[in-house]
Amino acid sequence: MSLFLMRLPMLLAAGLLTASCSAGPVPRAAPVDGTPVTLPDTFQFELDSTHTGRTHRVYVAVPEGAAPAAGHPVIYLLDGGAHFPTLERLTRVLPRLARGFGVAAAPPVIVGLTYAGAPAHHDQARGEDYTPPAPNLSDTGDRFSKKQGGADRFLDFLKKELEPALASRWSIDGSRTALMGHSYGGLLVLHALFTRPTSFDTFIAGSPSIWWNDRYVLTEKKAFLEQYTRTPVKARVLLTVGGLEQKPRKSAGARGMFAAERRMVDNTRELAAELAAMGGGDFEVQYLEFPGDDHYSAWLPMLNRGLLFFSAPALLPGAD
Repeated sequence: MSLFLMRLPMLLAAGLLTASCSAGPVPRAAPVDGTPVTLPDTFQFELDSTHTGRTHRVYVAVPEGAAPAAGHPVIYLLDGGAHFPTLERLTRVLPRLARGFGVAAAPPVIVGLTYAGAPAHHDQARGEDYTPPAPNLSDTGDRFSKKQGGADRFLDFLKKELEPALASRWSIDGSRTALMGHSYGGLLVLHALFTRPTSFDTFIAGSPSIWWNDRYVLTEKKAFLEQYTRTPVKARVLLTVGGLEQKPRKSAGARGMFAAERRMVDNTRELAAELAAMGGGDFEVQYLEFPGDDHYSAWLPMLNRGLLFFSAPALLPGAD
């Protein structure tokens, strides 16, 4: 499979300030051409999927230097259109940070997943691709997505179409992969953990939407726990949430009501405790709560902590 790659431009917004003054002419500002900025060793391509029926846009950031003998580890980042530039920048400084503390760190390839076409359609695609295939989707609590329940098709795209395409172009280590997502992305991470625990070796779920469809994903957890008692699972799991997600700063009105009903903090904390209780050996669970963050800011520390959890656990705050 061939990939048509292009350098990934990051457009800089150029604002022109105009002013009027009655006392004399105003000097004309120098023209600004708005030349795009290109991030080094960063690419984008589009891939049609037979599983989802969509055209997916993929952003790829490749570490500097030669790949390890086994290939680069990989983080698959959901909602890449929003979060890819931040995680890419964090990854670039990881080697210097690790050297400063005298610990080992293998910078991963970052694969940001989003969609081609008009951004107005992205939320609808995301609502379908990131939600589990529950038997009843008539009252999921989602007020915006017209279609839901396509998570298995999306995961098939990722593992059966995207991963081979990446391996045909870059040296990647298929045994060192992480799935990282926030909100609905976190829900998809949990669905992948509970139904395909060997598909990745690390699962990073930030502010997971456990509330979705009357907490349907917890029914998948039950089957996962039963399977674990028969066959231990080898995986590392990070669950994060903002401390203000259950009671936001502006908690009056509908927003506060939804936040209280969805129990974002309690759901995540309770799930982390239950999973941690089955830990030990090759199954590791860590829970992080960000006290001053709500749902709209908790994604930022999640990216930072998730990168360290995957690539350099010794750098996590509180690590031995």
